[in-house]
Amino acid sequence: MSKLIDDLLKEHKKLFSLLDELHNIDKEGAKEKLFESKNLFLMHLDKEDRFLYSKFDEAKSKGVNVEENVLKFKEEMEEISKDVVNFFDTYKKGITDKIQFARDFGKIYGMLKIRMIKEETQLYPVYEKHFG
Repeated sequence: MSKLIDDLLKEHKKLFSLLDELHNIDKEGAKEKLFESKNLFLMHLDKEDRFLYSKFDEAKSKGVNVEENVLKFKEEMEEISKDVVNFFDTYKKGITDKIQFARDFGKIYGMLKIRMIKEETQLYPVYEKHFG
């Protein structure tokens, strides 16, 4: 396994560890965990853009046949990212309505979980096949 994919997988685990902590935290402790989670999420996206997607884009521009669904991952992630960043921005000053936070958190958690499973089972293996 390439170092890049190994690092990305570790970041997935770390992000979900932080989100799991956030799920069980009180209002006062949430602000710090939200900030930490947002920073890790944004760093992870930047790493995928710079090192993962750029390789696929480069390969495609050189005429390498890269699976079309792989190229759609980036577009899909851009949409998910907007929702996730909006969630973090909504609660950056803290949680005032715990029920609404639980709803929003559940939605974001589910979106990220599905997305990361897809990355780990579909995107990363294709990267390894072509560039690993």
